[in-house]
Amino acid sequence: MNTKIEREARDMLTIIEDKDYFQSLPEHRKTVAVSLAAVSLNAQNLEYVPEDVISKEFEGRHICRAALAADDADFRILPHIPFSDVQKEGVEKFLKTESPFLVYSFADMQDAKMAQEAVKTCAYCIQLVPDKLLTKDLCKTALTSPNADEKMAKFVMERFPELKKEFQQLDDGRKRQNSAKIKL
Repeated sequence: MNTKIEREARDMLTIIEDKDYFQSLPEHRKTVAVSLAAVSLNAQNLEYVPEDVISKEFEGRHICRAALAADDADFRILPHIPFSDVQKEGVEKFLKTESPFLVYSFADMQDAKMAQEAVKTCAYCIQLVPDKLLTKDLCKTALTSPNADEKMAKFVMERFPELKKEFQQLDDGRKRQNSAKIKL
């Protein structure tokens, strides 16, 4: 039997017995197969997958998806997923059970679509948007998000003061709507 395959098999068996073993393995022994086994058993092991393994297009995506599918997977693995499409899959998964602000705070918001979705879901996500994606239209979306409030509006208006009048009109409309609900 091939010594590399034997070593991989021993490492995988040890990972089954000790989920933290992968962290202490030397980099050269964290092969694709061993990394895949490690993240399948403990999603947090994704952080310890070597760059040269995770950056392989096919294998890296497979390893990241295995981490997302692990029983203990949570939003904390998002920053360790280098593929934006796989990271979006993770965001969608974790939004079902976690606070949008928490999930998006761990995501790597690199495109306008993700920023739009985040801000539409939770106005406070506007604080997580990188400056290069922070536009007036995105700030308008934040002002119309369900949880928009004066604190968030202050953040927006510091960047785009011309939106102050628009926020006041929206806020007045919300206040009228709430008072109408109270009267019912």
